[in-house]
Amino acid sequence: MRGAEKLEMETDQLCEDNVYTKTCDRDIWRMRNTSTAKEIPAARSRKHRVILILGVLLILAFITVVTLISFLFIYYKSLQKEMLQMKNDSDVKHNLTDRIMAYYSSDNRRIMELLGKVSEDLQNMKSSSNPLCSEGWRHYGPSCYYLSSGSKPWNTSNKECENKEAHLVVINSEEEMNFLRGIANKEFFWIGLTDADGTWRWVDGTPYDITPKFWGEDQPDDWEDHGLGGGEDCAALRYGYDWNDAHCSEKVKYICEKKMTF
Repeated sequence: MRGAEKLEMETDQLCEDNVYTKTCDRDIWRMRNTSTAKEIPAARSRKHRVILILGVLLILAFITVVTLISFLFIYYKSLQKEMLQMKNDSDVKHNLTDRIMAYYSSDNRRIMELLGKVSEDLQNMKSSSNPLCSEGWRHYGPSCYYLSSGSKPWNTSNKECENKEAHLVVINSEEEMNFLRGIANKEFFWIGLTDADGTWRWVDGTPYDITPKFWGEDQPDDWEDHGLGGGEDCAALRYGYDWNDAHCSEKVKYICEKKMTF
């Protein structure tokens, strides 16, 4: 076709200066639409990268927790052997407890806060339920918590938690206690603490002596004038604030706790 050799433009020639302006406009239109079409996958890719990075951070934090727990166990064993060589048994128990609690407070607490922050970031990004816990459970530190809607006796409540592959909540720190106060909404809830055999024990085997205590004033009092027979052998979170011992047959709401799954 005549003039076909003029289709190409000079390097610095504008579309408006060429007789084939319509061809150039069409090319520009195609380029713009191609660019727009690529923006959406690019945005999704960025979001996925952010989620992946947060997921990696969460895994690294979990590995760090496991490592510290293993080190703490070894540290405990070595301290136990050292302390048993001392003659005064009361000094052994006191020194061992103080050193373990100091180690736990300084390192593991910071890791729990990191896990919580990563979980919040993931939850805000996905705008859905907490990704670290099952639906209906609430997250804090390395654990998930379930608040019942119905009221049951202590033994039945503990069984209900076991059916959920959990146990009645065990309170290991003041930070955890404050978290429970925030979600308890000033109600009574059974916790995993009982002295049915005469000694206060946590249901998961955590030594009672090394955990902080949040008993209300003059509690536990083992009150017997309730007309239910016997004393009060089960602990409850009272009005979402402190602990109170109560008769285990009373029907109260309960809080279950289980470790996070990955």
